[in-house]
Amino acid sequence: MSEVHTHPVVTPELAAEWDDLVDRVGATPFHRPGWFAAWWDAFGEGRRRIVTVRRGAELVAVMPLVERHGVVRSATNWHSFVSGPVAVDDLARTALLDHVLSHGRRLDLSHLTTLVSDSTADTLARRRAHVRREVVQRSPYVPGDVTFESYVERREARRVRQLQRNRRKLEKLGPVRHVADGGTAGVERAVARFLEIEASGWKGESGTAILSDDRTRAFYGGLTAWAGAAGILRVSFLEVDGHAIAGELCLEDDYATYPLKASYEPDHRQYSPGLILLFEQIRTSVESGRSYEFMGSAEPYKMRWADDVRDIHRLDVYPATFAGRATLLADAGVRTARRGAGRGRRLALGARDRARTLLARRLPAGSDPVTELPAQRTGAEAGAVAPAAGTRSGSSDARPRSATTPS
Repeated sequence: MSEVHTHPVVTPELAAEWDDLVDRVGATPFHRPGWFAAWWDAFGEGRRRIVTVRRGAELVAVMPLVERHGVVRSATNWHSFVSGPVAVDDLARTALLDHVLSHGRRLDLSHLTTLVSDSTADTLARRRAHVRREVVQRSPYVPGDVTFESYVERREARRVRQLQRNRRKLEKLGPVRHVADGGTAGVERAVARFLEIEASGWKGESGTAILSDDRTRAFYGGLTAWAGAAGILRVSFLEVDGHAIAGELCLEDDYATYPLKASYEPDHRQYSPGLILLFEQIRTSVESGRSYEFMGSAEPYKMRWADDVRDIHRLDVYPATFAGRATLLADAGVRTARRGAGRGRRLALGARDRARTLLARRLPAGSDPVTELPAQRTGAEAGAVAPAAGTRSGSSDARPRSATTPS
């Protein structure tokens, strides 16, 4: 017989059981209580709900959630990679989801892998819940069951040769090494070293570096303290003559390497140090049998160095209750209104441009009352999108740019 409980905080005893459950089922570092604690301390708003399922004294399922205004959400944002329930079997996961479904007018479950999304959606649909499902991200990765030689053979030869040439150029400046700092004291020094590199480049200038934002700084401070003590934090560098010119901040378990942040010194940009380090990180990961997860979206520059992607899903779930159905209808109305407003805006902008074009054709030569071309859009109209989580700054393709779709 299963018993379901909801906890407002994570006690040390619960954290220990939770970590043990993650080890038993082979879940990721993003499913551990240490990740959730760091995330909540930096970004948490609303009410924490840690839902657990027990069979007797044994913890068999757990999922951290956040409740705000009657909506129950995953404890995730753009810093997250994957999330979802951790359970020993389908019965435990079903008991957990049944409880969550009965305590909210809407569930927003995000950052789910395809397997978790499938099983969760099927369970909720059997409970007559309305489930809207979408792929929010396609995240590249290199499998851990390939050889590095076979991986290199599938890459564009000209890009591999260019990296090799750049490395030879660096070697003229001094010995080039790929190093990883370990041990608690070593990791602390390595993190400080990495943050200094990251803040020195375009991320620091644009205000997207870790140290540029108080909440991001707090998150990575808590995250690295936990992961360093747990032995799953890795900070790797590309050094030239003992000086670090590129770095990567990672989580690593028995199954995968998860690069959270990467950066390089701007003075060495012409050598592509971030990509040289990436190549070494992939080599180290696959040679140890671990996949290398690029994180973030399948941007073109990432797909030059990966062949496979993981679909990351989001589920909007409306329970088969009066409150759930009412929320479904209200949300559907909002989406329809937004689509209508967007279409109206596009039509208005098109009419404006056509009018400006006609005006320009009728004006006598030399007059210039219009200060922009007919097809131009302001930054607000076009919409600027920030780099995705996991963006690698060692590539010029990773710099901020305008986009029309979210990453």
